[in-house]
Amino acid sequence: MMEDTMGLSRGIIHFPVNKRAIGVLSGVLFGVASFSGPALAASDDQADAAKPIVMAQNSDASAPARAADTQGGSSWSTSFLTQKYLLNWGPGRDNLEKNGVKFDAFYIMDALGDPVHPKAAKSKFDTWSRVRATVDIDFSKFTSLDGLTYHATGLWQTGQDMGGKIGSIANPSGLVSIHTTRLDSMWLQQAMFDGVLTVTAGQMASQDFFGLQEMGNNFVMEPLDYAFGNLGNVRASADPLTGPGARIKVAPTDNIFIAGGYFMPRNYDDDGFGYKKQSGGLDRTGTWNVEVGYNTDPKAPATRKSYPGIVKVGLIYNSGKFVDYQKPLVSGALQTSSANYTAYLLANQAVFRLAPGSNRGIDLTFGVNSGPDKKSQVPTEFTFGASYNGPAASRPLDILSVGLVYSMIGDKYNDYLKRTNVATLSDEKAFEINYLAQLTPWLYVQPVAQYYFNVGGLNNGSDDALVAGFRFKVAF
Repeated sequence: MMEDTMGLSRGIIHFPVNKRAIGVLSGVLFGVASFSGPALAASDDQADAAKPIVMAQNSDASAPARAADTQGGSSWSTSFLTQKYLLNWGPGRDNLEKNGVKFDAFYIMDALGDPVHPKAAKSKFDTWSRVRATVDIDFSKFTSLDGLTYHATGLWQTGQDMGGKIGSIANPSGLVSIHTTRLDSMWLQQAMFDGVLTVTAGQMASQDFFGLQEMGNNFVMEPLDYAFGNLGNVRASADPLTGPGARIKVAPTDNIFIAGGYFMPRNYDDDGFGYKKQSGGLDRTGTWNVEVGYNTDPKAPATRKSYPGIVKVGLIYNSGKFVDYQKPLVSGALQTSSANYTAYLLANQAVFRLAPGSNRGIDLTFGVNSGPDKKSQVPTEFTFGASYNGPAASRPLDILSVGLVYSMIGDKYNDYLKRTNVATLSDEKAFEINYLAQLTPWLYVQPVAQYYFNVGGLNNGSDDALVAGFRFKVAF
């Protein structure tokens, strides 16, 4: 996330295109080496926390694809459409996963446009693309290191920032950040006492662990797809600009957990293998994070309808210097004051199920965060969403979703605009409707339409915006 520019979503930083491609391979190398190792390959997850966009699966889709039956069974085309990944690597990959080494790679693209282009005739339909490769290793499967896991992921991404085109606060795409090829994240995690205590340390992002949207896969707009769009207020690090960090999580029961962590400032090293703070400006202090969560209806038996959900409350605090819109200007310049924070509430709950043991039905999501309005342009943001899983019996993995992001302009920021003879701003309201069509276990397409009222906070009556397009994902 970028701080204190009216597009508060993650801004675009352009790196030269000839940066080392080793960043995108970082999550691949260990998996490839292990895949080639005869000890593991002969014998036969942690999810990608950096972005909660995963392929929907059922038990049949996750099973290894059957080979073509020459006696009249399944054909090649049937196997191709039902296998878990686009590239069928044979049994080696499944054997590795059974033995603790899971490899994941995918291509995802948001193709979005502004058909009405109210702000500029140059607004156009364009894409944002990402390739991500991840390896997760469970050492307890092949060593005596019980509870120890390893995670690494690298990516390449580039494209158009549609939020910058229309000037919105809530970015239309949750994928957009920087043009880069780099190591995204890498950490070790140790679970102890049957999972009651978990310690994670390495190269990590604050927003990947604190304030993360549980239903992110269901939406395209950033504050619903990933995390609140205004977390740049406290300079909470977000992927792929991850820095050193650590988290401790305690889960004394299946219902309750408490987590805390510290995350250093965003990493401006070109390929992610080193660590470099911002050379100038105020981005020189990390964040202290704490979160308490409550799981509803955990471990529900498949013999009855289950209504899983989670409620999370948290705080992200940064002790550094921040612009203060309430202080008098000195020689026309803004002054700073110490420390900033944002407190948040996130709630996700299943409210309707069609049958026992099925997730077909309706899920709701709600979120709000807020901090001192004298230090933020958009101190408060609300998110609302509803999803219908399996809207048709013949399409059990499809998801129909509607959402709203309400970004509130701070009173003290508007007071500052008045003092400088600049027009004040109004709250931005952004609506989304989309349909995630799971075409195969390894492919989905997600058409989406979004409408922004007072886009960017402008309030002259003509500054609305329509964004339409689709998301496309292939798992390899």
